[in-house]
Amino acid sequence: MFASLSDHAIYNALLAECAAEGAILDARRRRARIALVHGKPVAVAVVESVQGYAEFTSGTALYIALEAFVDGTDPKAALAERIDEFNALQAGKDAATYWRERIAAEGWPLP
Repeated sequence: MFASLSDHAIYNALLAECAAEGAILDARRRRARIALVHGKPVAVAVVESVQGYAEFTSGTALYIALEAFVDGTDPKAALAERIDEFNALQAGKDAATYWRERIAAEGWPLP
């Protein structure tokens, strides 16, 4: 995992692994939700396996939406927005380089 900080190929592999796991958890969460809504039994282990994922995604979305409300911006646009670090890493820059350049430009500690 630490190697992904300075190696973009390792970062991409790690990102793909996380995205695949996220897709599996999201599909499992959807199936569990549909079963519960329709009165079907769902194993406790299945609910426990998606609980952290569901709390993280819903909590993050709620935080972003509330922040947009307070700032007076469009929540839908805020939820679709990606941070500069994500955009830089998607464009091929490694995390170590991104943070070195940002600290050089903005100073430390960051605002």
